[in-house]
Amino acid sequence: MIRPDRIKDEMFGGVGWRQPTLADSPVINAANLESKSGLRFQDGSFFVTIQNLKETQEDPLISDDDFNTYLENLQESVILETCQKIEEGQTDFVESNNIYAFEKSFKNTIEPNGKFVGFQVERLTQTNILSKINWIELAFDSAVTFNVYLYNSNLPESPIKTNSVTTVANESVIVVLDDWEIADNKLFKGGTFYWGYFEDDLAGAKALQKNFELSNLSVTTRYNFILPVALDHTGLVIDVTTEDTKSDTFGLNFNIDTYNDWTEKFIRNKSMFYQVFQYQMAEKTYNQIRFSVQSNRIERITTGFLDQMAFSIYGNVERGLIGIDGKLRRSVKNLQKSLFYKSFISVGTLT
Repeated sequence: MIRPDRIKDEMFGGVGWRQPTLADSPVINAANLESKSGLRFQDGSFFVTIQNLKETQEDPLISDDDFNTYLENLQESVILETCQKIEEGQTDFVESNNIYAFEKSFKNTIEPNGKFVGFQVERLTQTNILSKINWIELAFDSAVTFNVYLYNSNLPESPIKTNSVTTVANESVIVVLDDWEIADNKLFKGGTFYWGYFEDDLAGAKALQKNFELSNLSVTTRYNFILPVALDHTGLVIDVTTEDTKSDTFGLNFNIDTYNDWTEKFIRNKSMFYQVFQYQMAEKTYNQIRFSVQSNRIERITTGFLDQMAFSIYGNVERGLIGIDGKLRRSVKNLQKSLFYKSFISVGTLT
């Protein structure tokens, strides 16, 4: 899997557009002109032009601002389509775990001590692995609304995720979370994750203990080391140096799903993608022009011009001429081999 928001944010601008010199051409903004690689989309093929794209997009009266937005969206789609082609065939899902899955009694409570309480989640493998907390379970003796937070130890002064939750007295409540990811992002690399709540926010409610048979027995995961902990804090600032491991979970439970995630690997090697983006834009432009002509939306593109475009895209197999389509497939395959290298099994004999 890849994370589209991270991929688009980090790879956008690797290849850019060149400002056309034709009269009445749209003024291309700085974001679309940027090219970290020096490559320009127009150099992918003769038909990849600002004029062709403007004439074949849907709005005949489009403004320069809206056209620039269109170009930005087009580049983002090219980036995602390329990355999806390169990761094709790789396994995404790894495992799913309900951490404290066993029966509990809903009888005895835990006295609050003014701490930040919850879980430490330490990644055992930090490369190419992403975990998500998709839901949490709450078990308290009273109905109360408060916030739960996700922190990374490299950003102890501010939570990276906040979610309001409401409990039900003496019953479990499941809360589905959105994008609580245990993985690197542009704000931090590495570190340990903590999630939980501040006991001062409970307003008299108390967490229910896990003290019945196997209720305090946790399920282990292959990629994350998980412990219930309590931390000192000042306001919303947690102090990871005060970490105190506990035997109970403060009325909390959660699931954690783990995936193979190629986002950071692709970003670290983004310069390898730029030529492929150029080919992918050419393919996308060709399909847009062809569709527009078939729909009779433009008249100036002749049959001869379409034939030239088709030759540029598909080449001529009999003559050994490789078109953009062949170059794109070859480049994707080469990137797959480089990024997902598989060593051959070596067979030998003992002497």
